[in-house]
Amino acid sequence: MQLTDFRPTKLISLASGLVDQVTYVPTLPEPGGDVLATKTFSQVGGALNLESAATKLGLKAIHCTPIGSGPRADAIKTAMAIEGVETKGIETYSSGDSGLCITLVEPNGQRSFVTQSGAEGLRSFDELKQYEYSEDSWVVIYGYELVYPTSKEAFAELFASGLIKSKIVFDPGPTTAHLSEESLNWLGKNATLISCNQSEYQKLAPHVGEDVWLLLRKGAEGAELHHNGNIVADAAGRKVSVVDTNGAGDVHTGAFLAALAAGNGLQESLELACRAAEFSIQREGGCTGPTWDELLAIR
Repeated sequence: MQLTDFRPTKLISLASGLVDQVTYVPTLPEPGGDVLATKTFSQVGGALNLESAATKLGLKAIHCTPIGSGPRADAIKTAMAIEGVETKGIETYSSGDSGLCITLVEPNGQRSFVTQSGAEGLRSFDELKQYEYSEDSWVVIYGYELVYPTSKEAFAELFASGLIKSKIVFDPGPTTAHLSEESLNWLGKNATLISCNQSEYQKLAPHVGEDVWLLLRKGAEGAELHHNGNIVADAAGRKVSVVDTNGAGDVHTGAFLAALAAGNGLQESLELACRAAEFSIQREGGCTGPTWDELLAIR
């Protein structure tokens, strides 16, 4: 399939929304040690980073993951409403509050994470089978759901069910090293697009089929789009001041999908995605993708 031939009407997200507790540190602490933070704040992150980036650029995003109930869940629902992301998670199957991701940000923008899953990680096939996976949509799957003990079997059942008619976008994220061979083999064959960074690709490479489109993010060096073993688009990065790289990969992927949906070609969509990520990393937090006016103004 040619990516430029696909005109999705929406993006269905099966990924986790949670609250990020972002803490800026001069360096990571030694084991058993302590460092003084320079700044700490909480915000909604996870799936919302990608969903918001796509929505701001005109691609409707629907969050099909339970959020739960509690103060973090309330914050997520409020943030998604503000960002224009529709929520359709079936709460019948959720329990407790949403999860928490402790994010440590070093001066160079590098992030380290400690994640505690919550209601968003409690998935069952009975829940997953109730969403509409229509042919005119992207469905986004993150690696977290494939490693959580409370959700990985549900996703394995979903993959085996044949219910997914949508085009699959898979981002393994920091969980890459923990993904099972079964998940990697299935997604390496059935995903339409895999979005990952260079270190993640080392684990994924043996499993990615030639028909799968690979969006390889290279940080400050830009990004490449691979297909059938060839680089079909290559966008250079630009040097910008780095405030926070949290969510930059999500913004990149969301912007790329939205740019394609708006009718842009592969090269232009890749360049727009890189500009969107650069816009994001100059701002605090991960839910910081640009609007079309903001994006076109910095090209």
